[in-house]
Amino acid sequence: MVVCFGVVWVVCILVGCVLSYPAADKRPFFTPEIYDRLVYFSKACALTSCITRDQLSTGKTLYDNGCPKHIRFCNDLEENPTADRTKISMVLAAQRGELGTGYVIVDYVREVVIMAFRSSTTTQDWISDFTTLPIDYEPVSKEDYEELIEKGEIRECANCKLHRGFHRFTETLSREFLDRMEQILERYPNYKTVVIGHSLGGAMASIAAIELRLKGYHPMVLMYAPPKIFNSEMKEWVDELFETREIHEQIMESGVMKFNKGFFRVVHAQDYIPMIPPFFESAGVEIFINKREIPHTIDDLEYRGIYNIPVAEMTIRDNMNKLARKWLHTYEHQNYFITLMGCKGF
Repeated sequence: MVVCFGVVWVVCILVGCVLSYPAADKRPFFTPEIYDRLVYFSKACALTSCITRDQLSTGKTLYDNGCPKHIRFCNDLEENPTADRTKISMVLAAQRGELGTGYVIVDYVREVVIMAFRSSTTTQDWISDFTTLPIDYEPVSKEDYEELIEKGEIRECANCKLHRGFHRFTETLSREFLDRMEQILERYPNYKTVVIGHSLGGAMASIAAIELRLKGYHPMVLMYAPPKIFNSEMKEWVDELFETREIHEQIMESGVMKFNKGFFRVVHAQDYIPMIPPFFESAGVEIFINKREIPHTIDDLEYRGIYNIPVAEMTIRDNMNKLARKWLHTYEHQNYFITLMGCKGF
């Protein structure tokens, strides 16, 4: 077993190795209800892959031809009992040169608004995945951000930097997404808001959720296999914004995971994508899947909490794109409870 910390991590990047993690707390953090929600939201992530083929219909329920007939999540009420009461409110297809393809659905039974973002599929997605230079963070909701600072509700995000490639998503956000999303949320003021995504979609979910938080909403964020996109200063600021430390302490004290609010990431054993790019960090608390093959059961879950694998300074940026594109196609990256790619099998 090789521990991929410090300089050894460079070797892991170049030649591959088996990763070792700190010992997890073995208390029963995951109730059947929480496990079911993790699986449910993974299927909701998988549904974003159907956008590529223009197979989601706005204004319809999942069950009433809102999505493809071969998808059980949409058309089997035993598989998804609320499919006939879950409406597709918005489909967002990013324009050429932009990022942020996804959808918004409203589940009237669970009383939740779900915003989901697609994983990497297009050429633009690939380019932005690993354009790794940082850029100064500039919130889209700048007036709201400054007002919260003036009121003393949040602190300024000083020296905050964001992954340059994923920062392009703010172009999509500023033009059309946030106003439309607010209109939906205003219609359902008592519903919970959950923002989700897999891989690239997880990065998009985190950026969108930050903007919603600045606008006064309290979304829960759930990301599957997200890459690292924040510098250390922004990671700390995001954790403050979503009360990560308080949530972690509550979970450790009670011994039970809760999904009322917070910033969560799900990581699969031997998936390298959540560990890159170098120099960046992940916010939130980590849920770990310790089994390679699907199906993943409740017994395969571990609570990692506030945890980031430290990465040594690296001089192999030129190799990162090639390696990362390979890792995006690995079984470990594409399988989180179900196979998340291809608009099939769930």
